[in-house]
Amino acid sequence: MVPASPASAPIIADLAAACALFARLGHAATEAVAVAYLDPNRRLLGMRHVAGGRDQVRIAVRSIAADALAFAAQGVVIAHNHPSGDVTPSTRDVAFTRALAAGLRTVEVVLLDHVVIAGDRVASLRAMGVV
Repeated sequence: MVPASPASAPIIADLAAACALFARLGHAATEAVAVAYLDPNRRLLGMRHVAGGRDQVRIAVRSIAADALAFAAQGVVIAHNHPSGDVTPSTRDVAFTRALAAGLRTVEVVLLDHVVIAGDRVASLRAMGVV
């Protein structure tokens, strides 16, 4: 977990801002996930990065919820990359997103989006109606 500097914390108000925050994931050779924890004004409070393997990465819903509580976050945006170049969310991606949204709701935190990045291409699970 890495706290953001309050004075310079970016505001993640839309998909474009989320894409800018997570852009480095798009060109990674292995799968990775990044989680952004946001205050009520969508100002970045902190982040967690988790490295994975060639084609998967694991992070527990409870770890994300615990971090959200530690930051006193109101919202979360999660992103992960697909080194294959295909931004299409997998069945596992969709199932995890739904489980994460439900888990976060129990601690009064909103999952704002789950973004899949491959190169310069992006898929928003919110825009797809999953979140």
